[in-house]
Amino acid sequence: MIDITASANGQQQESESRLSLEEFCGNIRRLESQGRDGIALFNEAISHGMAPDLIAEDEVQHSRRLERITTEITRRFRTEGLRIVLVAGPSCSGKTTTSRFLNHMLRDNGIQPCVVSLDNYFLNLDQRPLDPNGNIDYESFYGLDLKQLSRDVSSLLAGDQVSMPTYDYVLGQRTYRGNTLKLENNSLLFLEGLHALNPLLIPNIEDDLKFRLFITAQATIYYGEKMGLDEHDNRLLRRIYRDYNSRGASALQTLQWWPGVLRGENLWILPFASHADAWFNTSMVFEFSAIKSRVAQLLKEVPESEPVEYRIAQRLSAILDRIAPLSKEDFAAIAPKRQFLLSNEGK
Repeated sequence: MIDITASANGQQQESESRLSLEEFCGNIRRLESQGRDGIALFNEAISHGMAPDLIAEDEVQHSRRLERITTEITRRFRTEGLRIVLVAGPSCSGKTTTSRFLNHMLRDNGIQPCVVSLDNYFLNLDQRPLDPNGNIDYESFYGLDLKQLSRDVSSLLAGDQVSMPTYDYVLGQRTYRGNTLKLENNSLLFLEGLHALNPLLIPNIEDDLKFRLFITAQATIYYGEKMGLDEHDNRLLRRIYRDYNSRGASALQTLQWWPGVLRGENLWILPFASHADAWFNTSMVFEFSAIKSRVAQLLKEVPESEPVEYRIAQRLSAILDRIAPLSKEDFAAIAPKRQFLLSNEGK
């Protein structure tokens, strides 16, 4: 619970009463609606050492929402013959993290999730479709080997053991490394990826056997219009952080890719969000504080010679400049729980 409240004149003060996270976020929105600086309240909480409380309650609220989804999946698995959970969402929305949390909860219910990443069914780079500019279209639904995926899913549901592919991003090829998968009586197949909700993904499987989950990452606090926060910025900042840590990409490269990512989402992902049985928002109030130190440095490296990306980098930097960072201790406590915060540095 949070100890910091906003007084009538917009200043922060400690209170003997304890605020819930919902009340804390509500205070920020109320300050903003009055034309005041809502982010000051957030920074004040961080400076008073309240980050662990913010994080803990945010985690609790996420868990409660996931428990409701888990309960529905479990019910349908036991009473309606549910066999597949489809987890989709745009880039850096939190699909992998959400799947991992759901898997733990389902195991507690006696169900064994078997996760298959759709990324491993990408076609080799020389087989991918091209975008209107003649470049490889990395976002296209038809970059997946749909025939092989359909065969493998049908075989798995029939009880067969299947050799599972692994996509090698370095080689740009799908490989087979001896990994196999076989579903047992208590197994539930998870298909996780950008295009999991597309009805053409596995059209031969009956809809009654599927549970569709759409993952989003809409910022829980917008810090007022003066912050210049775009609706996609939460995921873009995550993506800059992740691309650098896991793929060695610069912020400039990520910013250059981003328009194509958004174009692909509008074409191939968002039109099917309404098909979902449930939505889950992975955004948390401490996110910008968690990634600030690393991402701010990466954004400084975007050169002025790239004017489009440079302007975006300057805008994002201005946002991060106003947000207090988490301490190393608080960051270390949360990073293992969030896939986009994991670093491959030194590995």
